[in-house]
Amino acid sequence: MGAAGTLLYVAGVLSGDVVRRPTPGLAVAVAAGVAISIALLCWAVRGRGAGDAAVGERPRRANAMRAAWLLVSGASLLGLVWLLDPPRPRLGETTRFHNDAIALDECAARTFLRGGNPYTDVALRPCFEELDIAWSRTTPLRAGSFAGLTEYPSDAALEEAWLAGGTEEFVGRLSYPALAFLAVAPLAAVGGDPNAVALAFLLASFAAVAVRAPSGISGFALTALLGAPCLIAFGTSGSADPLFALPLVVAWLWRERGWSAVALGLACATKQLAWLFVPYYLIVTLAERGPRVAARRATVAAAVFLATNLPFALRDPGAWVAGIATPLVAPMFPLGSGAVLLLTTDGLLPLDPRLLNVPLVLAEVGALAWAWRHRRSDPEMGAVLALAPLFFAPRSLFSYFFLMPLFAAAAIARMPLGGATVESLRRAGGVTLLAMPGGWPFRPR
Repeated sequence: MGAAGTLLYVAGVLSGDVVRRPTPGLAVAVAAGVAISIALLCWAVRGRGAGDAAVGERPRRANAMRAAWLLVSGASLLGLVWLLDPPRPRLGETTRFHNDAIALDECAARTFLRGGNPYTDVALRPCFEELDIAWSRTTPLRAGSFAGLTEYPSDAALEEAWLAGGTEEFVGRLSYPALAFLAVAPLAAVGGDPNAVALAFLLASFAAVAVRAPSGISGFALTALLGAPCLIAFGTSGSADPLFALPLVVAWLWRERGWSAVALGLACATKQLAWLFVPYYLIVTLAERGPRVAARRATVAAAVFLATNLPFALRDPGAWVAGIATPLVAPMFPLGSGAVLLLTTDGLLPLDPRLLNVPLVLAEVGALAWAWRHRRSDPEMGAVLALAPLFFAPRSLFSYFFLMPLFAAAAIARMPLGGATVESLRRAGGVTLLAMPGGWPFRPR
């Protein structure tokens, strides 16, 4: 898991370079890095964690295990550096709103606090002017002057459309469920930094994994999380994704409890990516608890989603539906760190980008079919499979993948791991400074 997170971090850094300087070599490196990371995470969460994940004395593998843990522990130092002293904004970059999603959430929170309707009263251009954000943070659409383009518009074209006062060419409305802005509203009321909320939610997710991990090895779990530097590096530098990740992690960690459906509903009421986890949660709940429990959990989750969103939906149903449906139906340009990167970099993109949805649909169907067939032998795989098909999506942004090690950690934390202890892991080659003799730090041995 830590190795996958380290590879994802490298792929994320290279992904930024590909956007600025598109080259086939970098594109292959990024796509391969993301694909290998997903494969490693799937391998890490296979099985039920009893006999197949048992940890014992394996002298032949101890050195290899120790080398892997040394790599992860070294990467965890990078994660700590990001946590304690994150890099400052690039030269000339003064805003704390690193993309239009965070900016629109902030403006939606302010509008809500003033008594307005975020789904009708928030517009892109006034929001950017209020927050002093440049056009480079926008998300272009295949509309207006960009309607005839098949490839992502250049910076010059984006700037020209923005300066010309264009509105059709950009995503210009709030496009997330209500908890996306309600979660940051208290901080917005005092002029706080929304990135602080994201950091708090991310650290709470780490703590939840450590608490749920088998007794005595919480330190190893934390080392693996910190050793996935993509989590802190990209989760605290302009991302609102930790807001939905925390309730989703809690729902998966304690899915044997009835209240986990409440947490699942909160995640779904925050961001649409959480919706992809619902069928996998229900599949494994059906296998473990039966159809009546699965149906009851689905009802509870839906009720939580409606309770948090219904007040806004009732004010203007059309605006609310149009808002939350934006990521699904808006004519956005193909872009990402998955398979589509190879096409966009080499200029091989089909004239009709809708054809790119075919591999995504096939991957989604295949993943669900696999999860259903192996629902008893590999119950934790859904935590990774939920996002894995997005590798084949026309929009496979790196932000879709960087939290996957966290979700994999939540899956692994549910496993008994063969009765693993600090001593047995160390004999098998495990190394970490966070695993102290008393069972660090949440639970006595």
